Amino acid sequence: MKTLNIVVTENCELCDKGIKKINLLKYFFNIEEINVEDGYQEYLLRVPVVLYQDKVLDEGIIRKTKIIKNYISS
Repeated sequence: MKTLNIVVTENCELCDKGIKKINLLKYFFNIEEINVEDGYQEYLLRVPVVLYQDKVLDEGIIRKTKIIKNYISS
């Protein structure tokens, strides 16, 4: 099964909402939460960021349709 990474930070309401939305895709992807401090500082001002193989599928206000559309086109 393919893995989607979601880069988040602590005390981030937008990140919490993004995690809830992306968890609905867990039937199609493995979902891995990554803290921005774990080597992903380049995304610090863009969290939450959904990545698939280092390609940004969505960021900020997460939308499942945008993730799927960008995944298909990757």
